[in-house]
Formats: sequence, C-alpha cells, structure tokens
Amino acid sequence: MGSCLTCFKAPPNPTAGNVGVCGGAVSGPDAAVIDPDVAVHETDDLLAASPIRMISLGSDRKSGGSFKKTLLNGNLGALPDGSTVTGKDLATQISDNDLNKLFEEYKDSQEDAILSEGIERLCCDLGYKPDDFAILVLAWRLDASQMCQFTKSEFIQGLQQMNAASIDDIKTRLRQIIDKLSATSDESEDFKQLYRFTFRFGLEPGHRILSLDMAVSLWRLVFTVHTPDILPRWLNFLEQHQNIRGVPKDTWNMFLNFVETCDITQYDDTEAWPSLFDDFVEYEQERMKAVAAAAMAANSSKSDGTGDGGGPDEDDNNNDYNS
Repeated sequence: MGSCLTCFKAPPNPTAGNVGVCGGAVSGPDAAVIDPDVAVHETDDLLAASPIRMISLGSDRKSGGSFKKTLLNGNLGALPDGSTVTGKDLATQISDNDLNKLFEEYKDSQEDAILSEGIERLCCDLGYKPDDFAILVLAWRLDASQMCQFTKSEFIQGLQQMNAASIDDIKTRLRQIIDKLSATSDESEDFKQLYRFTFRFGLEPGHRILSLDMAVSLWRLVFTVHTPDILPRWLNFLEQHQNIRGVPKDTWNMFLNFVETCDITQYDDTEAWPSLFDDFVEYEQERMKAVAAAAMAANSSKSDGTGDGGGPDEDDNNNDYNS
C-alpha cells in the first residue's frame, strides 16, 4: 500500500463477508462472538504501567480512507538514547521557526493541520510507505490523536520532543528509535508502550474493540521488530475463524504475555487466559494431531509399497527411490 488513503488498511479477505477493512465490528446477522471477554474487564494492568493519556476522538476530516483511527502515547520526553530533555532545553536546541516552516510544507491548504495528502508526501520524503513500521513509530512519538491527521501542536511539540527540525533529523531519530526497539526484547517498557498504543491506533471512533481484520493487520505491523514464533499460527487461526467479531483490549494486552509464556503442549486452560486463547490452543492441538496422523499414514504407505500406486519400480536397485 503506497497511498496514505490506504494507510494501515487490512488486506481484503474473501472469507470475511462484510467485514469493514477500515476497522470496526462486523455488521450483519451472521456476526457471532467467540470471545465472551469482548465487553468486560478492560484494563492496562496486564502490562507494565505507563502514563498514557486518553485523548477524545475527533472527526474524520478529509480522511477519505482507513487512516482514521485513534492514536495515543505518553512518555514522549525520552530521547532514543534513553535520556530526557526538558522543554527549556529543547527550546534552545530547536527553532520554532524551523518547525513552523516544516509544518507549512505539509499542511492542508484549508485547515491548520497535516491531512492525508500531506502525510502521504511526508512519508514519501522520509523514504517510507505509509504502512511501514517506521510510520507507526512516528505517529506514536508525535502523540497523534487521529489517523490521517497531524495537528500543528502535535507535529511541532512531537518533533520538539524528538529533537528533530528537518526531514533528515526525523529520519535519524526514527532509525535510532527503531534500532533501540530492535535491540531490546518485547518485554521492554518502550515496546510495551508502543504495543498498547497500537491497539488504540486501530480503534474506530466510539468503539472499544478492534475489528478482526484490523487486529490481524496491526499484529503483523507492531511485531515487525519482534516476531514471536507463534504469530503466524495465531494469525492463521484468526483468519480461519471469521465469526470472531473483534478483539477487545484485554485480549490484545494479554497476547503479549501469552507469546512470552505459552507452551501449547503444556497449556493449562484453567488459568485466567481469555477464552479466545483456549480456542486457539484447542485448534492448534487438533491441527498438530492431524498433521502427525497424516505423516504416519504416509510413512506406512511408503513402507508397504502402496504409496506409489502398486509397488516399487523395476529400476529400484538404482537407489532412486527414497522412502
């Protein structure tokens, strides 16, 4: 996806029925909820606490596409090297005039904000596609309140906190932040903050759960630098079960704990995991049994000579037949 109008748009799924690819819950009478945790006990306590600020949802002005979700973040005072910079120190390092000029290059002609076309040009100048991991990181560090929009205060204050006053500066800071995220584990506080942010990033205004397609797309995106071994199987399970209406915050948060501690062969369904995890483990255990049975049947077929449709060939002595 190279267009800002399709930023973070979940890929079309032919089995998904009327699922909205831009986020939100499935509509229609066939939508059923596998996970009963959808509407209860939402909390951030499952991950290490961080000062994340709730921002009211704005209107989708000129968004035109799926780049219209909610963005939050805290702890913006930390620089990529781990140090912090006060507002007074930043004022001496970065000229407001430089930041204003940079903002003017991308702002909308009618509104005092950078909207979809400006964000697309900004991504292009930075050398990234709008759906690259780096742009998720940029939105996180700018503390943007809405997809497809950087307000003037978000853009200027966010770049002040990043200590960046030019495109080259932003490129450098993004590389530093991504390198730091890559060098640390998925248990680090920085990654956990980004992970929490990503859930809110995908929410439709007024919704409390991620649509299934959006959740799958964002899990792929946020785990760009730390990809759990179990992730492909988890996403395959979700894509095979389109009757899952959505992913609530508890399920999203606990998945990070799940990938760190879960052993499918030793899974204890009496622990306090979301029921969607129970369904996934049961699905995987049955799948692995079927794979093992098929492998045994294939080996048995080869050993008794029935696998070739009637026995070994006449030139078997040439050792071309591999059992």
